[in-house]
Amino acid sequence: MVLPLLRAARPHQWIKNSFVAAPLVFAQRMYDGPAVGRTLIAIACFCLLSSSVYLLNDLVDVEKDRAHPVKRNRPIAAGKLSVSAARAAAVLFALLGLGIGAWLSPGLGAVAGGYLGLNVAYSFYLKRVPFVDVACIALGFLLRVLAGA
Repeated sequence: MVLPLLRAARPHQWIKNSFVAAPLVFAQRMYDGPAVGRTLIAIACFCLLSSSVYLLNDLVDVEKDRAHPVKRNRPIAAGKLSVSAARAAAVLFALLGLGIGAWLSPGLGAVAGGYLGLNVAYSFYLKRVPFVDVACIALGFLLRVLAGA
């Protein structure tokens, strides 16, 4: 179950969360140990949140994914990761991500909550609205940068 869960969490997509580090770079604080440490924790927070969203999206789309020639190989659609395990992991990752964000700073906690809320709305509805879907993806990147600030 660990390998299918890891695959469903899409670690290859975590590179997007490096946008959290953009303010650190532009503020020229790459050699400030405590700032780098906080940034790495914030990136981990967003990796947990984004993995939670990937799991949620796969849960919402499981039937469509099973009929898709490529997406049917995703762990949930292929039956390699149970719906209940995926649901539990999605909730756990979301709670951990939000908790870490709030622990690091209230502002980061708020941005992390906004990111998660946006992506939950995206998974259930907004991805089906033309142009709004693209705006949501762009806003996700902006929220990552804001989180790093």
